[in-house]
Amino acid sequence: MNVTTNLLQTDLSLSQVILSFLVAFGLAFLWATIYRKTHSGLAYMRSFYLTLIVISPAVAMVMMAIGSNVALSLGLVGALSIIRFRNVIKDTRDMLFLFVSVSIGLAAGADVWDIAVAGTIVMSVIVLVFWKLGHSAPGSADYILIFRSDQKEPWNAVPQETQQLVSWKQLRGATDLDSGTDFEYTYSVRLAPKASPESVLSGLANGNGHIRQVQLIAPENHLAI
Repeated sequence: MNVTTNLLQTDLSLSQVILSFLVAFGLAFLWATIYRKTHSGLAYMRSFYLTLIVISPAVAMVMMAIGSNVALSLGLVGALSIIRFRNVIKDTRDMLFLFVSVSIGLAAGADVWDIAVAGTIVMSVIVLVFWKLGHSAPGSADYILIFRSDQKEPWNAVPQETQQLVSWKQLRGATDLDSGTDFEYTYSVRLAPKASPESVLSGLANGNGHIRQVQLIAPENHLAI
């Protein structure tokens, strides 16, 4: 009976538990909003956005339940060791946001709220500064551009205004579709800092009829599910 009582005993009051949950949720919501604001793709992953918010209170709950109890901590390690995740995080930026969300939950659950608040603010400022500098802009990643043209030098048929929207390009492949009269081209392109995929598509569509069936494929980590 004493063993069970010691396992379930906690030194936290109800007000501390509620406040820890509120701190974890509030800071996680701020951090997830920073993720949504600075996301560089065409659309952010809504499921990942929700995960960033929910995981901090969940981790805080685990931290408060464990406290300084060695038996519970060992049991938690054993339980987590059997969990297998099917989704692999391929973008290191998403991994950073997830790690910070877990850290917020750890700090909130350990009752070091000042560290949780200060850490969230510092990390948010760093991310916003790099976002303002353009390191997370859509043009910072390579896109796959596919189109058809009747020109052997198709880029010369692209309007000059549209060419300025692409800061770098490299021909990846060319296919003769109709005995030298119709070709399909595949380029790797990088957009200019202030260019958007929509503006590039509309500009290529105005290629005086020499460019048609334009596709601009975003990198995998820029697509939303």
